[in-house]
Formats: sequence, structure tokens, C-alpha cells
Amino acid sequence: MAAPLISFDRVWKTYGEGEARVHALAGVDLAIPRGEFVAIMGPSGSGKSTSMNIIGCLDTPTAGTYSFMGVDAGRLDRNRRAQLRNLYVGFVFQGYNLLPRTTAAENVELPLIYRGAPAAERQRLAMQALAEVGLQGREHHTPAELSGGQQQRVAIARAIVTRPTLVVADEPTGNLDTARSHEIMELLTRLNQELGLTIVMVTHEADIAAYAQRTIRFLDGHVASDSKTLEAA
Repeated sequence: MAAPLISFDRVWKTYGEGEARVHALAGVDLAIPRGEFVAIMGPSGSGKSTSMNIIGCLDTPTAGTYSFMGVDAGRLDRNRRAQLRNLYVGFVFQGYNLLPRTTAAENVELPLIYRGAPAAERQRLAMQALAEVGLQGREHHTPAELSGGQQQRVAIARAIVTRPTLVVADEPTGNLDTARSHEIMELLTRLNQELGLTIVMVTHEADIAAYAQRTIRFLDGHVASDSKTLEAA
């Protein structure tokens, strides 16, 4: 049986000391196989955002082991974790995080610039990624010339342009209306299926979580429930 892509083994994350000490994660065990679409839910302070930061190699456990692609990522230094993110992880944020004065294509090229890809290759891959998210003809528009849903499509194209192993999506529909939210979720579902991307998404909306194959609910630093979605939307 193949090893999971993502594995938590008794992971703790503690902030502060003494009476101010807070256990954001308290001995969490978790495994996510390659290619799965997982939703993470829970109230504020439950540990869901902390777990996402560790999964995305933005933070490390205080104790326990976080393994990513068989590597003990929690023991890597800041530079090695940055390299891991650059090579294998794409991010989608609630606020899009696009550069305002650059075109959609230029925004999508950014991860390729960090990799040192030649200009011609960057342009080709950016155009391909924008086509995959349905933005043909909008490649040279700036964010101000795009709707919120279109901006999030640009952000998704930027996340997938390097063909990452993992996409971390933090409230990807949080700034969108209902119709645009479901369009974005249908897009993420298709990319998961067609490209084999592993997607781990934080959301507080049950109808959005229903698109995932599995929902993990956190409460007080523990996994309160871990269930397969009965019927993906």
C-alpha cells in the first residue's frame, strides 16, 4: 500500500508559555493519500488553520511528525521548506492575492519566475493554465478589469501552473457570491479529477465542503470527525 502524501503522527502545535500556553493542535493523527480532495472544517480556534499552515509547509509542529511525500517536513529549516513549497505546493487564498498592476498572464507566471523558467516557457505555460480555468481572451486583463470569480480563476491558474502535487485552498469561495462559489468549486473538482491534484481546502460552509471527497472537522485542537462525503455536489 502506497504511503500517504500527507501524514500527521501525534502532531502538537503550542503557542505561548505558562498560563498563556495554548495547544492549537493536541496530538493529531491524520493521513491524506495522493489525489484526494479534502475539506477541513471547524470553528474559530479549532486548529484547522494551524493544520493547514503545517500541511502547506508554512509552519512546523512543536512536537510529533509531519511527513510530506515521505519527507519529515517539520524538521526542515525555513529555506528547505520554502524550496518544498516552490516545487510541490500551490496556494489559493480567499483574497486572491494578485498583483494589481500586472496582467492575468503575468500573475500566473510568478511561480515560474521563482523557478527560473525561461520567458517563452513561462508565457506558454501561463496561457495553458489560464485556458484550463476558462479564461481564454482574458490573459492581458489586469485584476481591476476582472470580476471576483475571474480573479479567483487567475489565482487557481497561478496555483496549478507548475503542476504541483498539492493545492492548499484557504476559504477559496469566501469573497464570492453563491453562483460564483459553485463555479469555482466545480472548477476545483474538475482539476482534481483531470490533473490528479491533491486538494486540501479550508471552508466554513457545508455546501462548499460537499464538493470534497472527504471532510475533516477540527474541534479544540483535535480531529472531531473524519468522514467520506456521501455524495459530492
